[in-house]
Amino acid sequence: MCPGCYKKNTEGYCSNCRRQLFDGVRISPALSFDTPNSGNLPVYQEKTKRLSISGVQLKYSLRLENKQLVLTEKGGQYILKPIPPAVLIASHEQAPENEHLTMQIASQVFGIRTAANALIYFKDGTPAYITRRFDVKADGTKHLQEDMAQISGRSRHNQGENFKYEGSYEEIGKLIQEHVAAYPLALEELFRLVLFNYLFSNGDAHLKNFSLIQTVMGDYTLSPAYDLMSTVLHTPQETDMALELYKDDLSGASYSRNGFYGQPDFRIFADGIGMQAVRTNRIITQLLTQREKVEEMIRRSFLSDEIKEKYLDIYLDKIRRMGMTKDMIGSAINREYPGVYAPTTAPVTLIFRDLVMKVGYFERMKPDMGEFDADNKYSFIEFKNRNEKDPYTIIDGDELTAVEYPSNEKQNAIETVFN
Repeated sequence: MCPGCYKKNTEGYCSNCRRQLFDGVRISPALSFDTPNSGNLPVYQEKTKRLSISGVQLKYSLRLENKQLVLTEKGGQYILKPIPPAVLIASHEQAPENEHLTMQIASQVFGIRTAANALIYFKDGTPAYITRRFDVKADGTKHLQEDMAQISGRSRHNQGENFKYEGSYEEIGKLIQEHVAAYPLALEELFRLVLFNYLFSNGDAHLKNFSLIQTVMGDYTLSPAYDLMSTVLHTPQETDMALELYKDDLSGASYSRNGFYGQPDFRIFADGIGMQAVRTNRIITQLLTQREKVEEMIRRSFLSDEIKEKYLDIYLDKIRRMGMTKDMIGSAINREYPGVYAPTTAPVTLIFRDLVMKVGYFERMKPDMGEFDADNKYSFIEFKNRNEKDPYTIIDGDELTAVEYPSNEKQNAIETVFN
């Protein structure tokens, strides 16, 4: 497979990856030099760049010379990340492909703009992650780029060692509104990226991992995404988020009740940065309904079988936490009539996060209680309650994990009993 995009039946980088990474130049996936070791460490140390992933992942600068990638001290066009030291993080040998896979899922499955990236191999076959610098122009000059720590005035000098973890994603949204002319689109990109980081357990998405970059027109926009990976695989005790979603988010009703972020928290975050509810729900639905494509990419990746299973389990747990949206519920009931209260000819089974099941029909209360929809809540009549004076049960879509329609034989037996 192509070590850039996983395209099958490809030797080396495919033509599309060569175009994105190397302007079409045919570059070998094998570097001409060895992985960092005790013998060549001084050479690498001269070219060491900033650290990341809890301060343990080294970055080196490369440039393209005579169809070869070479280490360079200045004028770098690429960033190279070898396997981090084993003593500092778990599953260290999987770090390059973890980042590569997560970046590819963001781009290929969810349409998130990302820095061009791929796997590449040292002379001894050891893998590394390579990404093209999007701030470098064709003539070698740079686009003006500032990360959110710089824009917000935070630095190690005035905020201490943890300066890049001080703040919230809502604050980033406010900075985008202040500095980006076309901010509505940029805010949607931010929301999609923050939710993606949560679903894929990137607990190191701090202020320096979000940037504004100047365009050729002289205005500013959100830069392509970078440094995306499932960091919990390497630092299992880390928090779900590097920053708060919004101020005092851990005191919110949803988090206080469940002990983790869910749809209500992201809806509050989206409302706080000025997004329209219909766009918020559409993006949440888009990110929660690509499970099959995500699983396929994980299977095609170069991760070990053990880490593939962990990566998938972690992702599925986050999907479970988020519940279902109105569009997801409606589509599960009847794709032809995409609505929660669409006509049905058979019972519906609802399966909740705590594995409780309810069998019955969605039906609006009288008088109409459509205002529930805004909070992802719906009125439902269970078979066991349908002869009651007040037969309605309020269903919280945030707590649902699956909707089965029509119900299977066992659940149909329930209908027979209550008939």
